[in-house]
Amino acid sequence: MHAYVWGGEKAEEVLPPAISVPLLRVSQHLEVPPVATYAGLNLWNFLSTTDDFTDLESLESLHTFTGTKDEAWFYLVSVAMEAQGARIITDMLNALESIKSRDYGTITRALDDLSANIRKIGALLERMYEHCDPMVFFYEIRPFLAGSKNMAAAGLPNGIFYDEGNGRGSWQQLRGGSNGQSSLIQFLDIVLGVEHTSEGNSNPHASKSAPSPAKAPAFHEEVRSYMPGPHKRFLEHVSRMGSIREFARLPSSTVEQDRFREAYQVATKSMTEFRNKHLQIVTRYIVLPSKRSYGGAKVDLASTSAVKDEQLTGTGGTALMPFLKQTRDETLQAGQFGRDTRN
Repeated sequence: MHAYVWGGEKAEEVLPPAISVPLLRVSQHLEVPPVATYAGLNLWNFLSTTDDFTDLESLESLHTFTGTKDEAWFYLVSVAMEAQGARIITDMLNALESIKSRDYGTITRALDDLSANIRKIGALLERMYEHCDPMVFFYEIRPFLAGSKNMAAAGLPNGIFYDEGNGRGSWQQLRGGSNGQSSLIQFLDIVLGVEHTSEGNSNPHASKSAPSPAKAPAFHEEVRSYMPGPHKRFLEHVSRMGSIREFARLPSSTVEQDRFREAYQVATKSMTEFRNKHLQIVTRYIVLPSKRSYGGAKVDLASTSAVKDEQLTGTGGTALMPFLKQTRDETLQAGQFGRDTRN
């Protein structure tokens, strides 16, 4: 579908029935929108020669748009990061359960392990540089990942019409695949009590004089609809299990409680450092290439429209750098309690 929309000299607004009908049916079955999602590009798009999915050398992408190793590596790094993060899920669920019994030891150990795990996830992210060239990513790969939301300047003012034949069909504006759709990252935010307020809809193509639309849901809440249904329901369940952050904010009167709070703050700092690494990746793979010409680009529909604007737009339709910096800052703030709450 994305190859059809972005593979020509101009963006295609109408998706023919031969593509849209099976795409709509499969998407309904998988409980995801009819667009390339993080799950489709990464979680369901690899093979491994071993049982260790964190071993990048053992992973192989099933499908790519460009046939380049750069694109395959871009997806596989995310696969390895997800596999690494999966190792901490059970421990963090146990930590949430331990809030009820005030088992500081169990929660502290889980937070220590979480911090170490996040650092390993960050180390995997930094391996992106090994086989994914920034210029190839920005000019050849990234255009195919764009969605149809906030893409007026790229030739999709109304989004995409999904033609189902016999006069049936509908216009849809959907976000493109992005790491913001990672269930793992949202899980980490939930267990740490990180709250994100940004709507993620700051659109550099929009008229500055246009009236403000009705308040939209926060970006991190909206993109849950792009996750597989079971993942979305799991996150909703975890959100109801309790808050480690609120537990850490309670008055502290023992060494054990102090150690727990310290472990929590270290974990939020680890998550902040991870988001700083992500910002560095975005700078190297999007911001800097956008300022350079590239003679090898064959497809450049989605990216050129963003380059001409004051702000770069992410494939998910967000004003990229301001949004990511705000997300990073909100993560840091989660671990800052203000005045000392020790008794």
